[in-house]
Amino acid sequence: MIFIYLQLIILTMVTAVACALPGNFLLLRGNALISDALSHAILFGIVVMFLIIQDINSPYIFMGAVGTGIISVIITEYLTITGRMYQDTAIGLLFPFLFSCAVLLINQYANNVHLDTDAIILGELAFAPFHRIYILGYDCGPVALATMSCITIINILYVYYFYKELKITTFDPAYATTIDYNASWFHYSLMIITSITIINAFQTTGTILVISFIITPPATAYLITKKLDEMIIASCLLSIVGVGIGFIIAHHYNSSIAGSIALANGCMFFITMLAVKISIQVI
Repeated sequence: MIFIYLQLIILTMVTAVACALPGNFLLLRGNALISDALSHAILFGIVVMFLIIQDINSPYIFMGAVGTGIISVIITEYLTITGRMYQDTAIGLLFPFLFSCAVLLINQYANNVHLDTDAIILGELAFAPFHRIYILGYDCGPVALATMSCITIINILYVYYFYKELKITTFDPAYATTIDYNASWFHYSLMIITSITIINAFQTTGTILVISFIITPPATAYLITKKLDEMIIASCLLSIVGVGIGFIIAHHYNSSIAGSIALANGCMFFITMLAVKISIQVI
């Protein structure tokens, strides 16, 4: 049982790092709210594809979720470009609409299927290690751990190989265009990476914890660092620390793991913010 619990902790830490990597760029671009919106909108793609395919394990479910995420971002940008509304207004209109449609479709047509809205929103980390991979009769570990490990590696490689381009398009997209960097391509590639990460993460952690992983550690790291590379490393370390503290809280008080981790992340942010503010006043 201890081995299973250890796998659960490792799985959550890997998921936290995978979410924090794109979260840094979303935060700096002023698109942090997109992660919240995507985590709700992709449910609509999952439900629609399930009603068409009738197989919850079909790869088309994943494709439908990613497609919904990208189309939602495009529609949001179109509504913003028209000049008739700000981005947060467009997000507030579109994504709750898609999430509400998904919930209604689940209640109307998928009552007999384990598409549970509570599990999607809150998640149930404790059960994640019990869905395992067996190869030739050998137990190769949890499916979620293998999946999120691959996602983490992909995100690390994406940030490593496109670090310069992401940095320039994030801080000065106009300059990036003058030196022939396609700012739109990197924007949408980041959205795709974020969508894929969210889709795989929220199957185990739930929407609330995914949002916490994407936004809170990068926001905390932003307060204590001055360089982008330092911010990325700090956000990953802070996300791991937050998971550790969250598990301690959950174990001690016999409370929700996801809720405890989100609480730990939030407390670290506010403590860091107060510490930075006090240190500035002292200096």
